[in-house]
Amino acid sequence: MVDWLIAGLVFFHVATGSVALVTFWLPLVVKKGQRTHRVTGRVFAISMIAAGLTAMFLASFHLTAPEWVNGTAETRLTLGWMMLYLGFLSTVLVLFGLKTVRNKGRHYLYNTTWIVGLHGALAALAIWIFWLGWSHSELLLIGVSFIAFLMVPGNIRFILRQSQPAPGRLRREWLYQHFTSMIGAGIAAYSAFLSFGAALFMPTQAFNPYLWTIPTILGVSFMLWLAKRQPRYD
Repeated sequence: MVDWLIAGLVFFHVATGSVALVTFWLPLVVKKGQRTHRVTGRVFAISMIAAGLTAMFLASFHLTAPEWVNGTAETRLTLGWMMLYLGFLSTVLVLFGLKTVRNKGRHYLYNTTWIVGLHGALAALAIWIFWLGWSHSELLLIGVSFIAFLMVPGNIRFILRQSQPAPGRLRREWLYQHFTSMIGAGIAAYSAFLSFGAALFMPTQAFNPYLWTIPTILGVSFMLWLAKRQPRYD
């Protein structure tokens, strides 16, 4: 029974994750605000949340039920915590990215217990992942923890900021937060794909720290490009 449950969850996770990996690019290349952008963005968000939630559920088997998971104890520990972290990271970032579209520049709508609480939990989990990587000399865990270290402070500053638009103009920082949150979720998705894909198809490269740097470098570069391209005011 449990074998069937795990197999079904893995299939669902791979299916939704594959959709997220493909649709991640579509909202980036089409004109912003158009129906195509909204529809493809919604598909990415839903599939990313589904993949993130199943990743966290599967991670619980690695961490609490090792008899149902193949591999050494150290491998189960590393994969389990990394799955839990990346699943939670991508889910939080997508939820916040969707929230920015709904709330836009109305900062008072962001400062809620659940939004701040999710970011606090994400920061705490990232610190734990960093410590785990440091104590086990696992560069991959250390590296992926910095995705949250880069994303959480900016989101918290935005959440706590008082809205002070320039005279006659509307500030558009919410667009920056929308872009960076969705791209951050994409970085997490591709980091997981390259890391766990390597574990399946290239076992000798399962925890190669250079694999996760590829989506991180590309994603951060794209964030910087968007920051210069997107005007700060309407």
